[in-house]
Amino acid sequence: MIRVWLIGCAVLAIGCGDTSGNGGGGMGGVGGMGGAGGTGGTDICDTLPCECDTDDDCGEHETCDSSDAGRLCICVAAYEDTGSGCEFAGAPLAPGFDDAVPWTTSGGAVLDPGADGFDDPGVVTWVDENALCDGSSVSQTFTMPPYAAAEPLALELTYNGEEDFLFFDEAEAMVAINEKWTRYPGNGAFSTTTTCLGESAFGGDVEFRVEGLTRSCPSNLQLIVDRLEVVTAANAGLDCPDPGVVRDGDFDGDGTAWEMSGDATVEDGIGQNGSRAGRLQTQTLCSSASLEGLASWPLQSSVANPALRFFWSGTTGRVLDVSVGEFALASFTASGTTSTSTVCLPPSSQGLAQRVSLGIPFTGGSCAAPDVRDFIVDTLEVVSAPDCGDDPYLVDGDFELALTGTVSSGWLLLSNEPWGTVSIVTSDAQSGSASLQLASRQDCFGVSAQATFVVPKPDASGGPALKYYFRVGNNPETETSSTPGNGALPEGGAAFAEETVCLDPADATKPQTLSFTISPGGGLCADTFPEEQALIDNVRVTTDPACPSE
Repeated sequence: MIRVWLIGCAVLAIGCGDTSGNGGGGMGGVGGMGGAGGTGGTDICDTLPCECDTDDDCGEHETCDSSDAGRLCICVAAYEDTGSGCEFAGAPLAPGFDDAVPWTTSGGAVLDPGADGFDDPGVVTWVDENALCDGSSVSQTFTMPPYAAAEPLALELTYNGEEDFLFFDEAEAMVAINEKWTRYPGNGAFSTTTTCLGESAFGGDVEFRVEGLTRSCPSNLQLIVDRLEVVTAANAGLDCPDPGVVRDGDFDGDGTAWEMSGDATVEDGIGQNGSRAGRLQTQTLCSSASLEGLASWPLQSSVANPALRFFWSGTTGRVLDVSVGEFALASFTASGTTSTSTVCLPPSSQGLAQRVSLGIPFTGGSCAAPDVRDFIVDTLEVVSAPDCGDDPYLVDGDFELALTGTVSSGWLLLSNEPWGTVSIVTSDAQSGSASLQLASRQDCFGVSAQATFVVPKPDASGGPALKYYFRVGNNPETETSSTPGNGALPEGGAAFAEETVCLDPADATKPQTLSFTISPGGGLCADTFPEEQALIDNVRVTTDPACPSE
């Protein structure tokens, strides 16, 4: 590193602070002669070596440090001076679990530094039958650099999640970076998965945590984690976008940023203003198509009320699905004209680098039957949408977003004609202007609405809870329920009633899928009945004294 020392700033006049005699302690001021303010407001650089005033005066991956004598350019956290500059030194400590000291384990997660791993000693194993479900974990807090002073970084996870093909179950790994979670599916053998790190992994003390997950407990499935290591994206061969960026969101690149399935392409001249754009097509039933890219979603502190906005058009009456990470976010029905749509980002995604997918869903039936669908997508970008709000747990719990005209509903509405419909209605609400209406009129298939929420931590007021208002008619043919929930909701009430569902405190900070469903009973799929309805409104995720805290 090139060092430029700033000495005698009163002579050199190099922005070292106030030299007017009015700054600092001054003569006889705080600190007196030679005190904190110096004599006549002199700067510390007058008597001690300084090489910077601000971080901008320092080199790559350096910060201007004033904690010791003078002001010196030093490497930011997680970087070390190699003599030719600051280079990333790795994170966290003992990433291969060959030393138990830096790590903290809980429950049935057992760290054995001497056990044989995939390629070196040290593993963490989830050993008892409940360990994959009760929040058993291994964690470490490590100081990470600010994003602006770092370089794109990635997380490498080497693990073995056992699979049970007979019961369609698997042991998954769940990794949280400052309480922002990513799921790693069962793989059946040791393998390494590398993912870009988002904004939540930078800027101070960052907790790295691993837990297990399975569909049913108790479980005999085993999860073994051999290594959790932060590496540079360049060394991992990844092109990681900056926070707030969808990689090649305008499709003007060479197309390699997008994974294509089915009849999906990137073409010239079809996008917004005649630009390159993505295209999704089907010609027959029994088909689908999708484009999957990568975005780094910002934290609320960087972009208030973050949302995804994109340009699109499609075959009239047909559906375009949008997903982020593992969660379906929204479905849009094409009107036959071009549109620009905005979707609020769920709190669970903010701060993560995640896959973003746009697709036209699979259609069943005779695979030879024609089913022509044609969609264009372009200009994916992260924007600030004030109507999205800043609720830390759930977007659009009052169902009012659909009325704004600026952003879409925060709910995925899964109608299923002719069996039933799901819609946002303004004719009847517990408060405000809108509510969710579920309607069923034919046996065999139910309909539902879904959203992603975050389970809150227990606090002084109680354990985590889901609360909502409902009104269910006298419905002899159907049941209405929520998941998570307490079973079928009571019917026949003339007014809205409040339901409280206690949530598992072991799931605190984790994303969950919330669904409201109206389901018909037995009968033949062709059997119809007079339409039965249920209304849901003002969904909140909070804490409640009646719910357990541990």
